[in-house]
Amino acid sequence: AMPKGLAKMLRHLPLISLLLFAPTVLAYFEGCDNTFNLSPGTTYVESPYYPNNYPGGTSCRYKFTAPLDYYIQVQCSLGIPKGNGQCTTDNFWLDTEGDLLMRGAENFCGSGTLSRESLFTELVFAYISTGTKGGSFKCTLTTVKQNCNCGWSATTRIANGQQAAANEFPSMAALKDVTKNQASFCGGTIVAHRYILTAAHCIYQVSRATNIVAIVGTNDLGNPSSSRYYQQYNIQQMIPHEQYVSDPDVNNDIAVLITASNIQWSRGVGPICLPPVGTSTPFTYDLVDVIGYGTVFFAGPTSTSLQKINLNVVTNQDCQTEYNNVATIYTGQMCTYDYSGTGRDSCQFDSGGPVILRKSRQFLVGIISYGKSCAESQYPMGVNTRITSYISWIRQKIGNSNCVVSL
Repeated sequence: AMPKGLAKMLRHLPLISLLLFAPTVLAYFEGCDNTFNLSPGTTYVESPYYPNNYPGGTSCRYKFTAPLDYYIQVQCSLGIPKGNGQCTTDNFWLDTEGDLLMRGAENFCGSGTLSRESLFTELVFAYISTGTKGGSFKCTLTTVKQNCNCGWSATTRIANGQQAAANEFPSMAALKDVTKNQASFCGGTIVAHRYILTAAHCIYQVSRATNIVAIVGTNDLGNPSSSRYYQQYNIQQMIPHEQYVSDPDVNNDIAVLITASNIQWSRGVGPICLPPVGTSTPFTYDLVDVIGYGTVFFAGPTSTSLQKINLNVVTNQDCQTEYNNVATIYTGQMCTYDYSGTGRDSCQFDSGGPVILRKSRQFLVGIISYGKSCAESQYPMGVNTRITSYISWIRQKIGNSNCVVSL
């Protein structure tokens, strides 16, 4: 039976204490900071001197990393001193995101058992004792294969647009050429641990793949490390579509980038869902999100914060009428338009980034290719590469590395 005190045992710290706690973590765990790379299976961890108490006034931290695409189930039996119904001298902390600073950690004291699961591959727990008595714990950790997942978002300004919320678009990548001092030259979309989709015309701006870094997990290129999920990944190979052309008209504007190492998933970094093979939905008149770090008005300064706009998909026929003799619109393309009439479009540096359809998950339906200007009345429609026309091509390049879910 579950101990009566267990219901009381779980106590979220008030926000102010959490904020005070995070920076002071650095003062603890000297000589007792443990990291474990878990193999598939079960691992047991006990407090120092178990079954006797750990000494009062000590602290230890334990970080666990499961293999790629596994998560961690943890069950702990606690005997942590408790004073006046509160966790006054000793705390057992557990962070299901594996954050060493334990910014989102829960804290526990008293006697009882607790069960938690890591959100992704990492989990951290620690004890901090300021009392004299000491306490004990014993934990069992089991690694479990993660079910396939994609298109998550922490929440379910481009020209006249608005800033994206933190971690709203975990699949967004900003592509930076390390030989230039521009924040980013194009956008991209994460589709699997080693693969990012972008526009073919983007990679022809770069002399070699190894000049590109993909910046992920942040909404602000001006201060990327303001996000705890920010990471950079080197690109080792770029594969443009074999039939990509830009003259006289742009067609097959799609490319795959292969990263040098696995992109690690978190709340702020993850793969978008691709429509399943054989999806022929044209998405006509659907509302889609277009996101990027582009110029906020034509030839204006580049925005360093991620911007989003909500646009409608229009028929290729209407789009062809719009572009008339200027460009041919192919079946492998999809056009977007701002029906609200506020002159919104994806501007110059947004190309290569995603056109996203939101269902219960986020799906990639387009890659931003071109627009004749930025929401100019003459050509207000943006032209994008239509993902459903290229699913077989993408599969050929990335194999079965992405998650397949139905639309």
